Amino acid sequence: MKSSMKLKRHLPCAPFPPTKAVYKKPVIGEGKYIKVLPSVYKPKPAPIPKPRPKLKTHPKPPKTRGMGKREVHQKSRFWTDDKVERVIEMYEAGATLQEIGNQFGKPGTSVRNLISRLSDKGLIERHHAEHYTDEDIERIRELKAAGKTYAEIGDIMGRTPSAVFNVLKRARREEK
Repeated sequence: MKSSMKLKRHLPCAPFPPTKAVYKKPVIGEGKYIKVLPSVYKPKPAPIPKPRPKLKTHPKPPKTRGMGKREVHQKSRFWTDDKVERVIEMYEAGATLQEIGNQFGKPGTSVRNLISRLSDKGLIERHHAEHYTDEDIERIRELKAAGKTYAEIGDIMGRTPSAVFNVLKRARREEK
């Protein structure tokens, strides 16, 4: 009986005998002077999970590290020979990449990548941006000196404002 008295003295809020239903840490004091006593209740440890049996899986694909993308991946299935021929015809006729892409429901970048692959194989010659002659550059400089904006110069020269800006920037860099 003495042991039960000791337990009651240390744990004033715990019922005797201890039950599983009550799992509160015993405290002494009130307000900010509360002191938490160590608990006499020990929760059961969590069960150790059993390892799951390994399932038989499909064989691993061959490693592709170090190989180029084009050797690993299959050939594109969208660009059939008929579609490629139509792309070549449209590109040589002067259609933009965006116009060609809209024709096939693809973005212009997809068409650009296709044309790049075709040019690497020698099946098509790529169009490059028109080069500016010295007269064009001089005319752009004159218009800019006259106070025209890049957009106005672009309208006069048949170029975009950003193209005009880049030409002037490149010309200034070459002067130095």
